[in-house]
Amino acid sequence: MTNKKLICFDVDGTLVDNKTSFVTLIEGLGCPIGEVLSIYNDAMTGKISFPEGERKVGGIIQSSGRATKGFVEKILEKDPVKEESFEVVEYLKNIGYDIWLVSGAIDIWVAAVAKKIGAAGFYAHSSLEFDGQGVFAKINYSGDQNPWKAKIVQKIAVDNGIPVSDIIFVGDGANDIEAFKLTGRGIAVYPYDEGMEDIAWKKIKSLSEIKDILQ
Repeated sequence: MTNKKLICFDVDGTLVDNKTSFVTLIEGLGCPIGEVLSIYNDAMTGKISFPEGERKVGGIIQSSGRATKGFVEKILEKDPVKEESFEVVEYLKNIGYDIWLVSGAIDIWVAAVAKKIGAAGFYAHSSLEFDGQGVFAKINYSGDQNPWKAKIVQKIAVDNGIPVSDIIFVGDGANDIEAFKLTGRGIAVYPYDEGMEDIAWKKIKSLSEIKDILQ
C-alpha cells in the first residue's frame, strides 16, 4: 500500500496555450501550415494512412532546408508555458503530488515543458529523427493517441505501484477521453472537446481551479 499521489497532464492546450507542437514547428520553419493541417486531417479521417501522412509532412519539413536538430530544438523549446501552469504545479508538489506529462506532442517539445515545470517524468507520442549530421530525417507518429494515452497511464500506475483509479488526468482534447475513462478522475480544462462533457470527473475554466479541487 502506498500513499503516493500522482497527476498526469496533457500538454498541448492544457499547460501551453498552443494547441499543437506541430503547428509551432511548421510555422517556425516557414512551411505552409494549411497544407500540413490538410494532410493531418486526411490521416485522421482515413483518406491516407498515418505512415503516408508522416512521409508527406516529413517531406515538407525537409523542403524548408532549415530543419537541423539545433534549429528545431530552438523552435520547440521557446513555446511559453502558461503562467498559471507554474503556480498550479508548484501547489500540487507542495501537497505531495508527482507530476507526469502524457502528451501527443513532439518529444523535444514535451521534454522542454517537463524541464520548465520540474515534472517527475514524461511520455510523448511523437518524435523526430535526425541523421548523423543532425539534419531532420523522419517523423515517428504511431497513430491514434487515445488508446496510447490510456496505455501510458496504466504503465505509470504499475510503475509507481498505485491503482490507476488513484491517478488524476488533466486534459482538454478528444485524445484524452480514454485516459479519462480509465481513471474515472479526468479534469477537463476549458475550452475542452465536447466529447469530454459527460465523462469528466471535474470541469474547470482555468488551471488555477485545480487548487480548489485538490487540497
